[in-house]
Parts: sequence; C-alpha cells; structure tokens
Amino acid sequence: MKIDMKTGPTSFGTEQVNAALKAGARVVSVSEGAVITSKVGEDADDADNVELAMTGFSVKLTLDDSAASQQRDLGGDFGDDDDVA
Repeated sequence: MKIDMKTGPTSFGTEQVNAALKAGARVVSVSEGAVITSKVGEDADDADNVELAMTGFSVKLTLDDSAASQQRDLGGDFGDDDDVA
C-alpha cells in the first residue's frame, strides 16, 4: 500500500496474489515487509537533517501453489473420490 497525498492510496502486488489464489494457491504465512518513506523536508542550514514521512507499507505473503501446479499439470479435480458413484 502506498499513500500519496495527490493521487491517494494505491496498492501493488494484489493482482499477482489474487491470480495465484484463483489458480488454487494458498497463503501459508504473512509477515512484515517494509515501510515506504518519502522525503518531505530538509533543514536548509543542515543538509544532514532530512525529514521523512511514512507514505506506505508492504507485507510479505508466502504462497503454496503446489496444489495449483498439480491441478494444472494433471487437469484433474482434486475432489474426494468417495463421491464417485
């Protein structure tokens, strides 16, 4: 998620994650990512004094797509075989 005062909030990576989930992948972990900062000001007298503002963040998702890969490779339905009459 990135927040820009002019353009508003935007997200990144959601299309790739959603495509993987729709293909059968599953999320196995969520962990902290990074803080996105932007320079918002600088003291004219001291070049080392820079002000930063948090303008977004990221998270890390670990996906397991082994079942999705098997389903694509085999073209099969991984439903319960006991339902077959």
